[in-house]
Amino acid sequence: MTHQALPAQTARPRTLHPSPRTAGPLQLVPPTQRSRSPRTPSKLPRMSELAIDIGDHGRVIDLSREPDAANRLPRGRAGGRYRCCACGSALIFTGPATPDSGFTPRFRHPGSTGADRCTAPATHQADIQSDLTVVLDLRERLARALPGTVISLTAEPQLAGQRWALPPALVIHQGDQVVVVERPRRPLTRTTAETRRQHVRATYGERTAHWWFFDRDDTQQYLSAGTVKVRPHGTPDTHPKVRPTPAQRQLVHNGAAVCWIAKDTVLIPYGGHPGTYPAHDGEDWSGEMASWAKDWKISHPYPADSATWWGLVPLPLLTFGAHTGFRPAPAFQVMHALEKAQKGRETHRRRLAREHAQRPKPETAAVATASAPTEASSPHPSSQPAPAPAPVEALAVHRAPGQAAQTVQPPRADGPPLQKRAQVAPIQESGSHPRFTWRALLRLLRPGKTSR
Repeated sequence: MTHQALPAQTARPRTLHPSPRTAGPLQLVPPTQRSRSPRTPSKLPRMSELAIDIGDHGRVIDLSREPDAANRLPRGRAGGRYRCCACGSALIFTGPATPDSGFTPRFRHPGSTGADRCTAPATHQADIQSDLTVVLDLRERLARALPGTVISLTAEPQLAGQRWALPPALVIHQGDQVVVVERPRRPLTRTTAETRRQHVRATYGERTAHWWFFDRDDTQQYLSAGTVKVRPHGTPDTHPKVRPTPAQRQLVHNGAAVCWIAKDTVLIPYGGHPGTYPAHDGEDWSGEMASWAKDWKISHPYPADSATWWGLVPLPLLTFGAHTGFRPAPAFQVMHALEKAQKGRETHRRRLAREHAQRPKPETAAVATASAPTEASSPHPSSQPAPAPAPVEALAVHRAPGQAAQTVQPPRADGPPLQKRAQVAPIQESGSHPRFTWRALLRLLRPGKTSR
């Protein structure tokens, strides 16, 4: 049995209209020829790029930021010199065999085959990567602001493999002075802050400057409280306000310096104390002066414990390098100008309160006006008031004596009566002419009838 070949069924050709966004006709690209968009590289370093160098006082190594590490650091195990930040295991440093090799330097765990694996939980590794990244970013910014200054990031060897509440601190050496800079990423507790403060003083001395840089864009570290309008040096400006956390208040109380950072701008705090001026002798703060009695005072160069809110002076990070001692001197100058403006503002308002107290009260003026004699002020006094003119009775009919009374009918109007504007009658005193009414008019027109 032979099968007859059926004619191939031709499909209806479809017309592909060009897209309005393209100039040419639409072309179908095979899947094998489609280009994939490149994956956005992560900003966090890999765990194989991070290590703690015990042989260099616990210095934190980030190979992504040290391109010359392959030429400086000893390779291999190096006597257990390198430790993993997440699990604490000893690492092996490997580098390219030749300068022309494309091999990327890295740290790996001993005994791992293929892809290097760390035994620490993934969440712990992610915290390590994020904590060290924000600290190393701050170190690069400070290095640009403080050229020629040695800024190191070290970690205690016993911290390798442990979960830390705070990342390692930056240590700045400026001659004989040491400045310790903290960069917390997670919410800070009072216990953690006090533990770090005691460690810094025990390690570097009681007089060591201790700075805490908080993230301006972190809502857990920056609690906005609005803004405040200020005029330092007579120039109007607006400063942001924050509600400090208990840990931040504790840091300032114990002598540390607190600030917020947003890229290359640092926000230096001062204390804001809202209140009301107490009234002195000869001052009156009532009435329109009540709102002028409310004002605020500043506490600086560091906020006082009783400050309700903290105002922030924006300052470029580069200004730290223009003055010795890692001091934000321009911010302190602005605070001094704010205090001077505050004193001038109080002096001006108290002068207005004294002027307000010397003005006659509205109640006293009204009583004096009511009790004054009115006859003495009139050039022609009169004992009796002038009689009011008698109202004109409309349509009144006058007849001679003995004439019979006639009823006068008003003419009928073809349409509705026109409304006339009512005239205001003069004010009549009691006992004068009777008030005009329509009923009285009808009595005159119809004397023989009584009204209902």
